[in-house]
Amino acid sequence: MNRVTLWLMIPLNLLLCGWVWIGRLVFGVGGWFMLILFPVVLILLVMLIVTTVLAFTQDGSPKELTVFQTLSQLTLWFGLFVLGAVMPDFGDADDSMRSGLTQLFGYSDSLYDLSFLLAVVAAVASLVAWVTLLVSLTAGRRRLAT
Repeated sequence: MNRVTLWLMIPLNLLLCGWVWIGRLVFGVGGWFMLILFPVVLILLVMLIVTTVLAFTQDGSPKELTVFQTLSQLTLWFGLFVLGAVMPDFGDADDSMRSGLTQLFGYSDSLYDLSFLLAVVAAVASLVAWVTLLVSLTAGRRRLAT
């Protein structure tokens, strides 16, 4: 599993960057966040490139992640998937406040608010998972350097 996760980092990281940016379109949700999230997704892409390069340049053979790094990466992927699926959006029209949840279950203010809450939780969980992965990847290098 650790080796498979390492090899899936490149395609899944790229796929999930696109998913966070425009994944809501699967549910028919598209609005201003398509433009607003573009610079955020570029930063996300750079962050994921950093951890991917660090993961692939770790010492050891065969190349694989540790169990802790694998769990961090899986948590990151899950958070990004949820974020792309539930992120609410808005537009210029009165009825343009939508999310994946409101498209599936019908619009209500409470469901729209839940979508926003879930998106925030998923974003924070993804950030914590990424920082954890980054620290784990760099801490392993410091141990080897001393």
